Amino acid sequence: MFTEQKLSPDVQENEPNIIIKKSTDAPLEIKKNPFYDPEIWGRANSEDDIYLPDSDEPISFAIAAHEIGHLIKDGKGNDMGLDNFEATRAEEQRAWDKGWEYLQKYLGDYYLDNPKMILQIQEAFEKIKILLKQATDLSEDMYLEFGSLGTIDPNEIKTIQKERRKAFSSEKGGAIKQLFEDVKKEKIGIKSDWDKFVTIIKKAVKDILIDNNKIK
Repeated sequence: MFTEQKLSPDVQENEPNIIIKKSTDAPLEIKKNPFYDPEIWGRANSEDDIYLPDSDEPISFAIAAHEIGHLIKDGKGNDMGLDNFEATRAEEQRAWDKGWEYLQKYLGDYYLDNPKMILQIQEAFEKIKILLKQATDLSEDMYLEFGSLGTIDPNEIKTIQKERRKAFSSEKGGAIKQLFEDVKKEKIGIKSDWDKFVTIIKKAVKDILIDNNKIK
């Protein structure tokens, strides 16, 4: 018979508190966004504030890679802001690439019974990355002119943002939603096994946190 192995109090205390929720459980303010789509929306503000889509396998893994990529400290800039689109774009590219490096190591654990699927997931990831980077590029008009943030009154910034969001929705909203539909074309008709999926993502996030601690 197998005996239950219990972690010592010291090990339990050192275990990171990684919390992953479904995108369908997103906060209300997120759901009010006209571009919110639970099939492809995700967020990773910290290891205990991660939302990922309970979607078709290629989409779930692609979005997961991108979101956990933002948790990686290595190479992360500190110059992102409302007046620096290029820094934001660079961070998006970094998140896609770095996140995938960590996640792909554990795809074999998910697809133990069907390892041939790994290549298909990787190919879909590359396509989804390209499509959602295009969505990022479309958002450039919502940013202020480079270096202008410190010269504009905060109240005026709110007004400008509101006007630009309205113009963006009107002029480019259709293009954004079409890109989302193109992402969904990468579906393979297999929904992710949520519990198994979360286990894989937690392994990748744990590796990220370990490496982050090595950076002074």
